[in-house]
Parts: sequence; C-alpha cells; structure tokens
Amino acid sequence: MGDLSQQFIDLGLTGYEARAYLALLARDRYTAAQLARESGVPRQRIYDVLAALTERGLVRVLPGGTTRYTAVEPASAVERLMAARRAEIDRLEQATARLVESLAPVWSRGRQESDPLDYVEVLRGREVLAERIGEIQADARQEILAVAKLPYLIDDNTAGAGTIRRLTRSGGRVRCVYERAALDDPALLADIRRYTAAGEEARVAAHLPMRMWIVDGVRVVMSLRDPVAGSDSTTNIVIEHASLAQCLTYAFETIWTGADPVT
Repeated sequence: MGDLSQQFIDLGLTGYEARAYLALLARDRYTAAQLARESGVPRQRIYDVLAALTERGLVRVLPGGTTRYTAVEPASAVERLMAARRAEIDRLEQATARLVESLAPVWSRGRQESDPLDYVEVLRGREVLAERIGEIQADARQEILAVAKLPYLIDDNTAGAGTIRRLTRSGGRVRCVYERAALDDPALLADIRRYTAAGEEARVAAHLPMRMWIVDGVRVVMSLRDPVAGSDSTTNIVIEHASLAQCLTYAFETIWTGADPVT
C-alpha cells in the first residue's frame, strides 16, 4: 500500500487523501466513520479529506439516509489527477515565460551598466592584503615593480621567490627598491638575499614615498598612509588601469635610477 500511496501523492494527493481513496477501492461504500477506521485517517480529519476527494472527482457521495462514499473507478481517477497536474504544469510554464520576459530587459540593461569605479578595489586588513598580493603576483606574466617602504605590512614585500624564478626563467623581470634601513635588519637582509638569488634585481634608497607594486603595466597596488593617523593606519588599494600604471612606472624608474645596487 505504501508504494501506491506514494504514487498518488506524486500525482498531487495528500497522504491522508491517498490512504482514504485506496481504502475506498477495497469496498463498495463506506461511511465516514468506517473509512476513518479502515484508512487510519484521524476521524477529525476524515470529512475534510472526503470533501477534497469529492471536489477532485475521485469520490462520489451515494444517495440515502446515511451518507456513504464510494471511490471513482481508478482509470478515471488517475486521468483526472493527470489532467489537473498537466494544467498546473501549463500554468507554471506560462508564469515562467512571463517571468523571463519581464526579467530579460532588466538583465540586458544590467550588462550595459558599469560602476565608474569598478576598477578600484579597497583591501582591508593585512590578511586580505597578503592574499590579494599573492593572487596578483601569481597572475603576473611579464614584470613586477615593487617599492618596499618600511614598515612592511606583509611578509613578502616583493614577489615571492617562486614567482621571481618563474618570471625570470620565462624572460620576465622583477625589480624592487628597498629602504636602506632594511639592510640593518638581519632577517630582512636575508630575505633580500634570497630574492636576489632567485633573480630579482634589487636596489636601496635612503627613503621611499610609499609602498607600491606595479604588475604587467596594468595593475597597481598602493598602501597609502593616513596623513593624520600616521604610519599605523594605511589604506590599501588595487587599481587596474593601464594609464595610471604607466604614469607610476615613470615614478618608479625615477626612484630606481636614483637608488643604489644592493651589495
């Protein structure tokens, strides 16, 4: 019986309606109380269930002094349920078509709109900055230019050694200008030696204006110090703009020319 009940439920009946109809099939007629006992439908629900089955055309009320119910022949009952389900699917298809028709113009307009600052990304927090810098460096194909101003916000202020080797081996170039004070820190000096051994070109300058990375002449990452709060407060920005990258590359070349080779 369980499988049959589930099949009727799949056709749109409730569990109680399926149990009541299947119980009616086993006998010519039932009173409501008898059907409740045979089907296991709670007596307080049986009248609602019978009313719903009658409205669907699956049950008929027999004439007489005592109200009795009989099931409609299964082929007719199933056909009525199928017809109702097909009508429901037709309504859903029509509603879906109207929805798509309504949303299509909105989607088309959305493709034509762009945020005037969608090429600017603000990075908040050191972990986010380190993760984003790593992604940008991993995407680098030709060149990374770095200005490593102290204090460092992330461990790798230039490209990581793996990225440096990958770029230099493929004909690319990685250059970084460090502040001279970094050479006084044994740990930082060891990092610089490791990067230069991997192929980075490094120079030092007495002072640097800001932290900056320029990648492939298109992407720029800048750490801007808050002029009021001081060095402990910075705003980190990623800007994907070739013209800005070109302008800042000129600035980098000026700094690079005035810096000294790492010895």
